[in-house]
Amino acid sequence: MKEKKFIAWKDDDFVIDVLQRRGWTYLGEPVEDGREDYPNSLYEAKENGLIKDTEVLYWADDDDSKVLKGFSSQHLISSIPNADKALTKVYQQKMFEDYKWFPKCFTLPKQKELLKEYLKEHPDSHWIAKPRDSYGGFGMCVFKANSEEFQNVLDRKCTFALQRYMENPYLYGGLYKFHLRLYMIVTNVEDPFRAYLWKNAQVQFATHTFDLTQIESKFNKYSHITNYKVNNEKKNNHRVIADKVGVGMGTEWGVQRFIDEMTQNEPKFNEDKFWSKLTEIARVVSIKLMNSSHVQRAMKRSHYSTSNHFEIYGLDIIMDDNCELALTEANTQPGLDKTNPIMSNGIHNPEIVKANDITEGIINDSLTLMGIDGKRKFQSPFIRLHN
Repeated sequence: MKEKKFIAWKDDDFVIDVLQRRGWTYLGEPVEDGREDYPNSLYEAKENGLIKDTEVLYWADDDDSKVLKGFSSQHLISSIPNADKALTKVYQQKMFEDYKWFPKCFTLPKQKELLKEYLKEHPDSHWIAKPRDSYGGFGMCVFKANSEEFQNVLDRKCTFALQRYMENPYLYGGLYKFHLRLYMIVTNVEDPFRAYLWKNAQVQFATHTFDLTQIESKFNKYSHITNYKVNNEKKNNHRVIADKVGVGMGTEWGVQRFIDEMTQNEPKFNEDKFWSKLTEIARVVSIKLMNSSHVQRAMKRSHYSTSNHFEIYGLDIIMDDNCELALTEANTQPGLDKTNPIMSNGIHNPEIVKANDITEGIINDSLTLMGIDGKRKFQSPFIRLHN
């Protein structure tokens, strides 16, 4: 790409800032005032000749790639068509149910009888209900198997995923649950398949102590849900700025601090084993995702070149008290936003700076990996997931 120009929605303000500082020219949004009737407005712009066949990077949403696929060989689009459909909570259950690192999961109400058979052998298990298309931890709740409230959940008519809940998560400071946000990038769907795991990550913490009595009608999302947006809700700010045992202030770290502290203090943790397991998980996710019926169908229904599409995915990983890793879910459109390092109490938090550096790093390193604007130094290396 000779001319470094890009198009992005204004909501992606941090991405815009990063690319501009990289030397790219921002050309504005895909459609002027397009969010008012999106995605119809984008289809209309295409039909009316308002989308130009020029060399440009589209930093795209999920729907953008479906509109733009096959339109121009000069477009580079940061979304793979229909990958979002393959990463619904329900479809992930289909893709990953045979792997030990994916907690047992059922799609209800379709698999209600299968679940009941499973519960006969696991009557004391806990489960987390996930709306079909939810994201960011919203709409979820934890239940104890065979409780009255759990039985009410099983009678729901809408489609949702019910995943076995980890009852023994590794607790930081002995108190706080967390998850790791890994980044995976697919740079070509096929011919040849190209996918990578970025060797850097963020750690996101719950802000209330882990408590398996705070479930169902007493559900405390700040104890069980570790997503950034949930824990940073305004009404929970007092816990965000609190100096929490083992965690400190805030809700996120860069992964290197986590690795350093675990290596020093936890005999069960091994860094090489850690990255080896993450690589194993990411390799399966990348292959299953690109071979999913949704992505393959999108390819067959149009003449788009797979080399014109790439995508960054977020992998959410949890760890149990034996340091074994599990994938809870994978996501398109991982939050590539900047967090203000000055917290509401006026204190500058260096861990937020590190987390922002990681977000900026995956944006920059992804473009460097594809070699579209010259050779640059990587912030962190990539682990190749393909042969």
